[in-house]
Amino acid sequence: MIKVNQNQLNETQPTKAKSDVRIIVEREPDNQALDIDTVHQIVNERLRDIQGLDTDQVHRIVTNRLRDSRPVAWEEDISRNTLDTLPFSNLPSAATLDATEFKSSPIRLASIEPLLDGRVLSDLIAKDTYPIPCAEDREGYSLGYDGQYWLSGLEDYLKIEQAAKRYGVDARSVFDFGCASGRVVRHFAAQSDIPEIWGSDINRRHIRWLYEFMPHTIKPIFNHCIPALPIRDNSVDIITAFSVFTHIDTFETSWLAELQRILSDDGIAYITVHNEDTWAAIRKSIDDKSNRLVQSIINIDPTFRETLMGEMPDTKSVYRFSQSGPYRAQVFHSNNFLRQVWGRFFSIEEILPLHHARQTVLILRNK
Repeated sequence: MIKVNQNQLNETQPTKAKSDVRIIVEREPDNQALDIDTVHQIVNERLRDIQGLDTDQVHRIVTNRLRDSRPVAWEEDISRNTLDTLPFSNLPSAATLDATEFKSSPIRLASIEPLLDGRVLSDLIAKDTYPIPCAEDREGYSLGYDGQYWLSGLEDYLKIEQAAKRYGVDARSVFDFGCASGRVVRHFAAQSDIPEIWGSDINRRHIRWLYEFMPHTIKPIFNHCIPALPIRDNSVDIITAFSVFTHIDTFETSWLAELQRILSDDGIAYITVHNEDTWAAIRKSIDDKSNRLVQSIINIDPTFRETLMGEMPDTKSVYRFSQSGPYRAQVFHSNNFLRQVWGRFFSIEEILPLHHARQTVLILRNK
């Protein structure tokens, strides 16, 4: 919100206004910074009828104040919802949800069936007695479809389990990097006997949810966008990261080195990216207004529509939608970039196209 001090910016004090303009720039209650162009538009509207005002000077002051301004909570520069204390509104557990909630997505049920390995889906549902976070607290996953949300986490859990078996990983410790409110880690807690389940996220509200509603086998960490994890060297057998490196625009290699540090010698990392396969998939839905990935980039760069019709650039491409905060970009990695850069930190065992919706899964191991 922009506030103009009218005592100093009024028609009766034009000279004073020219020489000693003070603009008070305040942030919205959620500490999200306004785009600088939007700020200047608002300033123009507020000052339109003030006579004798040097508007160029006003805009210079606004720009300087914005450049030097900080969030109310400094941690909002590198993380989210740091001071959140609002209570949660949860939904029933999977075990008590109406069975029809799980039948609303026949396509997902069909993809889960071959992963069950002789198990019965209803038995897995009955094991999960933990509440389900409400739609607003699950990072945009399956809004309005609670059973589908739960199934999406189960499907990824079963795919990870399958990959671990392929590589002979007998996991005693797992870590979900960017775990949100436990979409996947809840299944490690409910369906496995793994004693040490780590999860980290830059959103403190998600981490607080895990502390309040998940069992003690889950160790939630409120981290930030500066690469550092308080986890022992060589101690994690399975690392997962869903929709994380699709948004890391800076310090990517430092994060890769940090994950390499904590991964055990025999472990695997299961990480999703946007690559050429994602590019080709979203090209087909370029006119779909409900496709959040496409629309978010077009809003950033209107020329993306034309760019998308060609081949994806053979590098790392970043589309930044904000200049503030830790969550600010959509990122694409070419397979060649992955081999040239990521291949220095890990052995890329598999590239599984569209293995997580529109995202491609990488299976990585320490060299």
